[in-house]
Amino acid sequence: MPNRKLIYFSLGILLTFSLIFFGVRTCAESQKLQVAFLDVGQGDAILISEGEKQILIDGGPSGQKLMEKLGEYVPFWDRKIDVVIATHPDADHITGLVDVLKNYSVDEVIESGAKSESQVFGALEKTIEEKKVEKQLARRGMRIKLSDDASLEIFSPVDAIISGLKGDTNSASIVAKLTYGENSFLFTGDLPLEAENQLLSANLPLSANVLKISHHGSKSATSTQWLDLVHPKDAVISVGKGNRYGHPTVEVLNRLQNDKINILRTDELGDVVYACASAKGVCEVVAEN
Repeated sequence: MPNRKLIYFSLGILLTFSLIFFGVRTCAESQKLQVAFLDVGQGDAILISEGEKQILIDGGPSGQKLMEKLGEYVPFWDRKIDVVIATHPDADHITGLVDVLKNYSVDEVIESGAKSESQVFGALEKTIEEKKVEKQLARRGMRIKLSDDASLEIFSPVDAIISGLKGDTNSASIVAKLTYGENSFLFTGDLPLEAENQLLSANLPLSANVLKISHHGSKSATSTQWLDLVHPKDAVISVGKGNRYGHPTVEVLNRLQNDKINILRTDELGDVVYACASAKGVCEVVAEN
């Protein structure tokens, strides 16, 4: 009898945990699109998720910080990230990606093709090779599909930009636009003014509801002409508190304020998270912590 009671008790515990697990999993799978601009200090890291599908754009300057952030937004049972995008090889954009590749199963890494002599870039490339992760070069016209309603389109770079680089990897930054129904987000890496001008003359659909401000608000990006064409409602600035570069600069803040664009800064608000209830609805900021 005692053995039978123990068996029944164990089965009951197992059933309870199974129900909890599948309940939480079903809830996660039913989630709609979420775009989280993570507060990783002076750097960029953006997590796009829809259910259990995730795209991570950049990894910030610290692997430990990024792993903590992903632990907040990626369910504990989900150890897979579908696509990792490294916009360009600067340390404040790729350092955290090394830890991501070591701790998550990653289907694909997309890079700009720009190279760096830095140790962190070497570590990233070595880890990609060791983990046997598929690697692609981002080029204009590429599309990454999350679902029937959500897709990411690459606008830059093009081969001519990569071949013409002279040490400035910012010009090779991957620029991509996420579209979800009537909602759109434009991600820009550290794109400088000269590269902005090239995109402006390329007749691309750059307009977006939300613009990730390039290069943490540096005065070397985000021209008035760029803002006029993108015409965002919100501008998100990923920047470290009290950083030594003076980002975001007064010049960029003034341009945004003159255009009455809503400014959301990670150094002031923490993570800036947009939730999109449906493709027909409007994506709204649900977290500034």
